[in-house]
Amino acid sequence: MKPFVTGHEELIHDIKYDFYGKTIATSSSDQHIKTFDLDASTSSWVLNDSWKAHDSSIVRVSWAHPEFSNSKLLASCSYDRTVKIWQEQPDEMHGSGRRWVRMATLNDSHGPIYDVVFAPNHLGLKLGCVGSDGIFRIYESLEPNDLTNWSLTTELPVLSHQLPAKTLQSSFGIEWCPSKFTETEKFIIVALDQGFIYQGSPKQGENRDDNNGNEKYVKICSLPEHNGLIRSVSWAPSMGRSYHLIATACKDGFVRIFKATEEAAGDLKIEELAKLGDHKSEVWRVNWNMTGTILSSAGDDGK
Repeated sequence: MKPFVTGHEELIHDIKYDFYGKTIATSSSDQHIKTFDLDASTSSWVLNDSWKAHDSSIVRVSWAHPEFSNSKLLASCSYDRTVKIWQEQPDEMHGSGRRWVRMATLNDSHGPIYDVVFAPNHLGLKLGCVGSDGIFRIYESLEPNDLTNWSLTTELPVLSHQLPAKTLQSSFGIEWCPSKFTETEKFIIVALDQGFIYQGSPKQGENRDDNNGNEKYVKICSLPEHNGLIRSVSWAPSMGRSYHLIATACKDGFVRIFKATEEAAGDLKIEELAKLGDHKSEVWRVNWNMTGTILSSAGDDGK
């Protein structure tokens, strides 16, 4: 382990590896995104570029799967109420401030946006975002060759009221089901002390909502037992299991692992497999490894 100096002037809110683990993106309250490339010969991270991306704190970044673009594609969300899509221009010089070009600005939210996540690649080029207005929105790229054209396909109210703008963004999150073999599209939305699982229509094009042709999503269950704000959620890769594993990190000091079994009607049966209090303090983040066999967690105990 060694310190990694990013050069940000304010708090860093997010850091994400790309698909290959050879580029990372960081976002900060200094309104800048920075990208760094791995120098394999020295195992160090070299600045790719730094640019002012938003007009307020940037709280999350998300990489798109590489199959959708000839160069890297990145989404960011901010307190300035926007999601922005960025594409790398490999011909521009490193560190020039011109290497990443804004392709689109998505500005339908009525408050700060707290999380943005691209969907798994088998669902197509789409992303979800959620913020203080309590509405989960899905945007889709309708023309693969035109990354400036994004359509708002779903608006899903997950809270009964809009929250004050000063609400902590760390209690909001999105996690898509990574499995290609589940019968229907599924995702989790974490909002404060609640976690909701939604699923889409059984088949694309059927059972669609009459409102602007939006695909109908139904809340099928909640994640039980939390006695505080949910700080993080992670859906394990399935790796051939007949069930799903979902982990949460909670302010009440516990890591919880849930088993979710798909039933005949398409619903999920939720069972709590483990309640782990090893941190003995607030838990901030959980994350499964690539095979869904190891779970990592980080908490207020500094471990």
